[in-house]
Amino acid sequence: MTDISKVAVYGLGNMGFPLARRIAARFAVQVFDLNQDMLATAGTEFGAETITGPEALSQTPVVVLCLPSPKVSLAVLRQIAPHLPKDAVVVETSTVNPEDVIACRDVLAPFGIRVIDASLMAGVSQMEAGTASLLIGGEEAAIAVCKPVLDAIAEKQTVFGALGTGAAAKVINNAVAHAVMVVVAEAGSMATATGVSIDKLVGLLSDPQMGLHRPLTYRFAKRVVEGDYAGGMPLDAARKDSRLALDLAQTESIPLFAIQAAHSVYEMAARAGYAREDYAVIAKLWEDWHVPAVPK
Repeated sequence: MTDISKVAVYGLGNMGFPLARRIAARFAVQVFDLNQDMLATAGTEFGAETITGPEALSQTPVVVLCLPSPKVSLAVLRQIAPHLPKDAVVVETSTVNPEDVIACRDVLAPFGIRVIDASLMAGVSQMEAGTASLLIGGEEAAIAVCKPVLDAIAEKQTVFGALGTGAAAKVINNAVAHAVMVVVAEAGSMATATGVSIDKLVGLLSDPQMGLHRPLTYRFAKRVVEGDYAGGMPLDAARKDSRLALDLAQTESIPLFAIQAAHSVYEMAARAGYAREDYAVIAKLWEDWHVPAVPK
């Protein structure tokens, strides 16, 4: 296993700074950021060495990126790749898409350097407290090389598979959270308009057998994954309930966006002939629509 004598961290923003501090608790750390004040603070607080030029990385086996955009990550890698030791590993913790991680791989490969994606699932307070988690993708050997660094960042880690899968998992997770936020805002508006207690609504929706949990933990994890749509609540009944929600919102003059769009899916599924199957059958629509990308 590669001896990790030091780790470089590029990016000392809101998340990058506490990330660097956690790594510094176990390794000598080199840091770079455009903000000179942050560099100075890192030196004072946890003894970080400022990277004055890419040649300073000639003996650095692990580089961690925590940067604001894929464009910035690529610019950094193009600059430092020729100076890193062969078999070094770059850990991309920035929020990016799989294609961005693949682009990083293509920049690094000619120099014998590997990359993994280790997307951070945390707020700043979670990172500081050590309760963040990492969603990881990449070659097993590359992950093994930098495992001590990953452990320094966060104890909770999930390896999703090939390069880019950790990044994809984070983007998907965030998409769900952001879409659910719209649905919850719409639901809260309808509750307020109809005199429903918000506290009791939260209790109802958060019940493991009710609104937010059941579609994921039962209908998706069981019915969709296993392709079993027999019995259960018919799609036609779900479509009827969805229409009732639209009628309620119209009566109370509550604008709907996400819930209105979701209803359209039930109408399409009914027209596709799925009316009597369990309403999880809407997943079949995406099976019909999805055209696999041509491998690069």
